[in-house]
Amino acid sequence: MTLAAPPATAWTRGWNFGRYAGPIPDPDLRVRLAERFRLKEWFYGAVSSERLFVAVGLVQLGYVANAFAYVVDRERPSRAMEYEAMSLLGRGLDFSKSSIAGSMEWRHRGAEICVRFERGWNVRLNVPLQSGPRLRGGFRLEPAEHSLALLHDLGGGRPAYTHKSAGLRATGSVQLGDEAIDLGDANGLMDWTRSLAARETRWKWASFSGLSSSGAGEGRRVGLNLSAEVYDDAAGDSRENALFVDGTVRPLGGVAFEIGREPGVDDWRIRSREGDEVSLDFRPLGARAQHLDLHVLRSHFVQPYGLFRGRVGDVEIDDVFGIVEDHQSVW
Repeated sequence: MTLAAPPATAWTRGWNFGRYAGPIPDPDLRVRLAERFRLKEWFYGAVSSERLFVAVGLVQLGYVANAFAYVVDRERPSRAMEYEAMSLLGRGLDFSKSSIAGSMEWRHRGAEICVRFERGWNVRLNVPLQSGPRLRGGFRLEPAEHSLALLHDLGGGRPAYTHKSAGLRATGSVQLGDEAIDLGDANGLMDWTRSLAARETRWKWASFSGLSSSGAGEGRRVGLNLSAEVYDDAAGDSRENALFVDGTVRPLGGVAFEIGREPGVDDWRIRSREGDEVSLDFRPLGARAQHLDLHVLRSHFVQPYGLFRGRVGDVEIDDVFGIVEDHQSVW
């Protein structure tokens, strides 16, 4: 399937719902003042090198903002070193108008995270890690020729926009306390989302960036984005499912997630709902989790990190580092 070129704006005499082979430059969702606390925005960026997995998130919910960063040392992966903080009424976080213009900045009690788009995503951070050293430095995600953008009808006049890209070339360096670590020629992924989300929202998600393992395409830079239960069409297939290979994007069909009793410990299985396009197993090496109840906001998720193995289309995957997530929010 060939994706269309994106329109310039999300709205042109009506919503431009659809999947596109690149971001919409102006994803304004025309939010009325009465809806501003229903608007949810976030950026998630991650880089996977031979030594480290580094991830950064900025989340603007209107009545509260959340920022986090975490580092997994792949030589000792069972415990992530984390930073996380929240601010009421979204103070401390400035969010960009688009995934490909401007910057997102978090400043809160001595912690700083900045994501600036300059022909790529430049992530800089200076944050204290819980029970660990301070994390300084950053990374750059190089944009691919094609990515996946989705403007989706959630029903009831509520649009959602997301721009996803994985299998990106990533470079940078970080400092963990006194140790400087060059990330080298690494692999990265990003997720930029703006949504008039339902009050109760749930999703399952899987993503990775790495190199294909065997066959004629061995060593290709590949990335994956899969989800369920959030951007599904009438048949129950997610519209944001895609495989990224050396700067190209291949839309994928719907998948089913099989999760064990202990999501951060038990293996996950991800299979195509029809056919055999996707056949992946995921082995957790550790997990982040949040169980938050602020009355107006409730969020429960587990985000294991670990290794994918299997096949997506004609691409073989063997121990590629990535993440999965089971998330439920009332917001």
